[in-house]
Amino acid sequence: MITSIKGKLVFKGVNDVVIEVSGIGYSVYVSKRVMENLPELNEEFYISTLLDVKENSLTLYGFHNEREREIFKLLVTVNGISAKSAHTILSHASFEDIIGLITSKDSFAVKIPGIGSRKIEMISLALKDKIFKITETGGAGAQYLPLSGGNEQARLEALHALMNLGYSRNDGEKIIREVLKSAPCIEFTTEELIRKSLDFIS
Repeated sequence: MITSIKGKLVFKGVNDVVIEVSGIGYSVYVSKRVMENLPELNEEFYISTLLDVKENSLTLYGFHNEREREIFKLLVTVNGISAKSAHTILSHASFEDIIGLITSKDSFAVKIPGIGSRKIEMISLALKDKIFKITETGGAGAQYLPLSGGNEQARLEALHALMNLGYSRNDGEKIIREVLKSAPCIEFTTEELIRKSLDFIS
């Protein structure tokens, strides 16, 4: 499995790049965030990747970070969403946009070619529980944020989302606390709090 590539950027396409490593050019289909942060041609470039293996093809997909790769892996578990469709989503929507599609009641704010409202609803239904589910260990159950005021449910759901993206409970609580401290008079919705938290750690 090819999990990352480090080499010279030799080509920029609409949503793909070619990275040369030891004389071999690797074609990689990349996300919107990657395209927005590409270096100049012939400069060294590192990218996190995932190799999609089909009977008649091998396709490399590239991501801005591990979180994007995890979202891609979740998207392809949805019935009717292929690796190509998942790439189309990531090439038109940022990581934060996709989290919004999954968690928001307004699931149609981002327009993605070839991905209609029915598929967006299907993605939201299929992945919302996976984003928020927490595996409880040790029999103690989930511990809640020691914060007061504001929207308690939004804080809990945002914490669940951060933990399912790989952050520890302590780190998630610290991030959310800092976001809330930065705007003490605002009562954030779940989507807004997740977006602000992701902005804070990006």
